Amino acid sequence: MLIAEAVHLLDRLFPKGMQQAYDACGLQCGRTSRELQGVMVGLDVTEGMIHEAEQRGCNLLVTHHPLLFHPLRKLGEESRVERLLHTLLEKGMTAYAAHTNLDAMPNGVNGVLADAWGLLNRQALEPLKAPLMQLVVYVPLEHAESLRNALFEAGAGVLGNYGEASFGVQGTGTFKPLEGANPHLGSLNTRELVEEIRLELVLERWKTHEVVDAMKRAHPYEEVAYQIIALDQIAPYYGIGMVGDLPEPLHVHELLALFYKTLGCPLRHTNIVAESTFFPPKITRIAFCGGSGADLWPKAKAAGAQVYLTSEVKHHHFLDVMDQLLLVEAGHSETEIPVIERIQAIIQPFFSTFAVLQTRSSQNPTQYFPSRNETHGS
Repeated sequence: MLIAEAVHLLDRLFPKGMQQAYDACGLQCGRTSRELQGVMVGLDVTEGMIHEAEQRGCNLLVTHHPLLFHPLRKLGEESRVERLLHTLLEKGMTAYAAHTNLDAMPNGVNGVLADAWGLLNRQALEPLKAPLMQLVVYVPLEHAESLRNALFEAGAGVLGNYGEASFGVQGTGTFKPLEGANPHLGSLNTRELVEEIRLELVLERWKTHEVVDAMKRAHPYEEVAYQIIALDQIAPYYGIGMVGDLPEPLHVHELLALFYKTLGCPLRHTNIVAESTFFPPKITRIAFCGGSGADLWPKAKAAGAQVYLTSEVKHHHFLDVMDQLLLVEAGHSETEIPVIERIQAIIQPFFSTFAVLQTRSSQNPTQYFPSRNETHGS
């Protein structure tokens, strides 16, 4: 397998159509014409990860954070990013990032945390805008089922927890093959009447190209009549952050202990005021956003969450929230490091003949004093 083939596969697994407008997901650097030797996944490209990848025979690095987040005007040696780029290129390595597109996936950064806490009734805190399209295509009656199956195989017809969803209505289509045509049915310059089905399926916006290609390959007509329509319908399972219900109510201190056990870092939070009108005896609904998401706390409140956890919370956020909900701050890296294993799990089945390894090098640039062990008296 060439690295170019691996990058194409990664683009399908982590669709760039889900990324935020400011982001830079996908291929970061490196020649893709080389043969793939192995894949290593991590949170960030670091000198340690590059050295480890070299030692363990991997030349494709897949990380959550993009190395090239801000545009470069030159490629010197002054900045960390410039030096890392030189090292990658000198060692013949390729870097790929799945960032806010992975954040927006239901099984991505926040899905991993939701799984750890057993959350029910999950929804995105800030759903993606206009993520759904509708495909309308006209096909002869006898070819409708084979076309429908081809579209399902390409990823169309998925709506939430339901797959292979479609609608069809039968009618009569007309066409007249003109000079130069090579019709599947009918004769040149003669109008044809054909029993057809108007087939309708929903698809995610980022699957449009792949679905249309599959439709054209499977359709019997030389010229396919079809429409792609943008839908206003919200897909609550795609988006930034997540909100959901706890499997059982927890006292606030039990919940904070659960966060601490899962993330392994000190937590900062707003005051716990027992007599506060917003604060129930037991917590039933929480919201969170792995990484930096402090500005989303109003959406957490609007979604009915009593607690909101994220990272990089500023002083004014704590002041603004005050008695509206419990705002909890954890470390940025700690909320995202769990997704490394999920990235590996997503891509491993598609690289069965290549090693997909998790980096062993430290992926957390932040340390605490006292350390976690010291706070436990060890």
